[in-house]
Amino acid sequence: MSQEEVYNTRDRSYSAWHRRKSSGRFIGIEKAQLLAMIDLDASLYIEYDDGTKEPIALIETAQDVGQKYKPVTVTRNLAKRADLPCFVLLYTLSQKRNPADTRWMDIEKFRSKLMWPIQENTWTINTPKEWAEILIRMREWQCKKLDIELFPEFITKEPIAF
Repeated sequence: MSQEEVYNTRDRSYSAWHRRKSSGRFIGIEKAQLLAMIDLDASLYIEYDDGTKEPIALIETAQDVGQKYKPVTVTRNLAKRADLPCFVLLYTLSQKRNPADTRWMDIEKFRSKLMWPIQENTWTINTPKEWAEILIRMREWQCKKLDIELFPEFITKEPIAF
């Protein structure tokens, strides 16, 4: 972490984008209501299941300003200890306001990398719709993982993928 404040403010565009009225534009309100998260420091988000409150993933976020990387060492180490996937997510702001919360700019696109349990070397570019769908798939993956933990007699050999 930088010892000095770089931007003197925290951008809340990702937080606004993640709210059901905003993400619902891409995946429908029913699925958007499943997307729950908490913000630990305005850049680390914990995706969780809204019903069970089980954590799903740790996501380190930042506004995309063309940087080649974002340090995620502590977040990745926490994810390892918690046995949760860890992502780094950079977002590019749109020139338009978010229609669900006009205090913030909308998000045009995302760059993401899985950092744990596999560390990807290249960025994946996602539209807002694609990223919202990935968030839903994370929940499906976590449900399967919990089912295996709770009901090992029903373990299947098919891989669980994001």
